Amino acid sequence: MTADIKRHEIADAIRVALALGLPLLALHAMGRLDLVVYVAFGGLAMLYGHGEPWKRRVQSQVVAGAALVVTMAAAMACSAARVPVPVLGVLLAATVIASSTLGAILKWVPRGEMFFVLVLLIIAGVPTDWDRLPLGIAIGAAGAAFSVLLAAVDRFGASVDEPDSFPLRRRVAEGVAELDQRRHLVLIAVAALGVLAAWLLALALGVGHPFWAPVTVAALMPALAAADIWRRTLHLMLGTLGGVGIATLLFSFDPGHVALIAIIVVCQAAAEIAVKRNYGVALLFFSPLAIGMSNLSRAQPWQPVLIDRLTEAALGAAVALLTILVGRKILKVS
Repeated sequence: MTADIKRHEIADAIRVALALGLPLLALHAMGRLDLVVYVAFGGLAMLYGHGEPWKRRVQSQVVAGAALVVTMAAAMACSAARVPVPVLGVLLAATVIASSTLGAILKWVPRGEMFFVLVLLIIAGVPTDWDRLPLGIAIGAAGAAFSVLLAAVDRFGASVDEPDSFPLRRRVAEGVAELDQRRHLVLIAVAALGVLAAWLLALALGVGHPFWAPVTVAALMPALAAADIWRRTLHLMLGTLGGVGIATLLFSFDPGHVALIAIIVVCQAAAEIAVKRNYGVALLFFSPLAIGMSNLSRAQPWQPVLIDRLTEAALGAAVALLTILVGRKILKVS
């Protein structure tokens, strides 16, 4: 049994490494690093469906991929329209609420807030115009489709007893029926307020591109719904801060584009293996993965980027801890 699990984990790690690495290397060879952020974020669809049967996993990734592309399209539209901060803030809160609800209904592992917040704020911060919008969406959709395609052809570990189909409508209906709606409303409201507060605080303090503080809050929000809330909070906080520390070590050597892509791919493969066992450990790899992807097309000097990320991680962790305290009290009252 243990050997089978290990083989499944290795197969999954290889699949996600290929799903991410091949498109990045192809765009690098074409000299189009300006497009890597779109294909990489579309490829985040590969993160979903952990521990699910093969067909259900593919279904999860199709839904996640479509939602990620919609998020990218909205973020690109915000960038092209040069929307004011309040408008982006409303969209950020809506993104947290929508991704949290979708993840709760479909029982995604990992929960989706962290990656949707990451996609929204990074893409919205990339200067673009309306003429570029269709290309960005197409590249993002291609990244998502390639990830889903690899998941569809990778039947390793598929059970012969798996049902021929599990309609999405039925899955959604069952997820909604099982959802504790009162508790869920508290969770999404607290998560949205925490993410929004961290983002606005980072903006007010003028910290670089202030996306990592709200991403940190989103990464810690799964602890709020856990029975062992404080142990989970500690694990997730250590994983997030430790991941930023690992990123600081890895990127302090100023890796070139190919080396950076290699680091991103290795971190993705490692996170794929870790996430089913401990989300806090997976964050040790998700953090450098996300930070590396955010700077791959921008190619900004690493030292100020890493200082900003460390500052934002500390800020986000503090806001997340306060958010969890408030959320815990509200849940007890409700």
